[in-house]
Amino acid sequence: MPSTNLQNPIDFKGQKFHVGLDVHKKSWAVTIRSMGIQVAHFTQPPDTAALFNYLQRNFPGGCYHSAYEAGFCGTGIHEQLCKLGINNILLHAADIPATDKQKKNKTDLHDSRSIAEHLERGNLHGIHVLSRDQQELRSLFRLREAKVQDVTRANNRLKSFLMLFNINISSVSKKEYLSLKALAWLGKLELACASGTISLQQYIEELTYQRRQLYQVTRLLRTQVQVSHAKTYECLLSVPGIGGVTAMGLIAEIADFKRFKDPDEYCSFLGLCPWEDSSGETIKTKGMQPRCNRHLRPLLVEASWTAIKRSPVLFAYYSKHAARNGKAAIVKVARKLAMTAKGVATSGQPYQVDYSQKNNQQASKRFFSGITEQHVNKQPGNILTVWPG
Repeated sequence: MPSTNLQNPIDFKGQKFHVGLDVHKKSWAVTIRSMGIQVAHFTQPPDTAALFNYLQRNFPGGCYHSAYEAGFCGTGIHEQLCKLGINNILLHAADIPATDKQKKNKTDLHDSRSIAEHLERGNLHGIHVLSRDQQELRSLFRLREAKVQDVTRANNRLKSFLMLFNINISSVSKKEYLSLKALAWLGKLELACASGTISLQQYIEELTYQRRQLYQVTRLLRTQVQVSHAKTYECLLSVPGIGGVTAMGLIAEIADFKRFKDPDEYCSFLGLCPWEDSSGETIKTKGMQPRCNRHLRPLLVEASWTAIKRSPVLFAYYSKHAARNGKAAIVKVARKLAMTAKGVATSGQPYQVDYSQKNNQQASKRFFSGITEQHVNKQPGNILTVWPG
């Protein structure tokens, strides 16, 4: 039977194709749209090369754009798609517009279709993607956070065991923190039977091991930060209230402070902006917004309590707002502290106590030097008064 070969295949050169992906561990739901029409929908194995080959085979010469929700798979798929020539963006799940009907009828098909539709309309904006080196540094910082939780868990287990068997360590340590001296005393303690003594020894060994792990991870994290961000690290340490852990957290989670275009965007990322639910004349402020970087906000709030003890300027700022609401006032201090940290990190200069005073004096000199005759009241018998023009 004679066969026919197409000599002039269809060329989609310059035509845009928008690909919505719903990414899972074992499969991907894919929806492709172009020129306001859904041209394909299918399920495929989790493979970027297979998706690219399908696009090249069915829509050769096209300009491909894709998007998927950031999740468990990190940015590896994003990097592979970009290397293949597909313009991909990572999405925050809460940034995808959805109707009430779509929220109640959620499937992989609907998710990929919704992403493709909004991507084609230009309603989606990708989140900032850190470099691979920065992501690995961030993973080391978050590993330290996990180790802190492990130490707290092991410490609480040992204290619960001591309370269960009415073992009093007040003669060795009057603090709730189990010091090395208290652990050494407990290590020599023998309970009524061997089982209890073995349990106590295991709790002590677990706490000692977790503390050693935390120390090692913290030391390695500090070394890596000093290697790649030595200048920024030193500048952040000069800010009152910011210690080594907070400085390392800011560097690991943010890296480039200049990527934030305005202060509101920066503070929104940290979760230091109020969450408002207002309608008409009714204004409701619900406190801090739930969407934030949950690794940095607690550090900054904790650092603010130390900052108001060391900085008279921040203490005066806290006292100004504390009369109305003390918790809200410390969040305001945390926002001010975060802006100060951003300032020293971007400028590369350490913190200066009288920096704001110098700026105010310079601004006053510029203002008074620019005063003209029309700003000065020269009426006889009146005191010379100057007002901003």
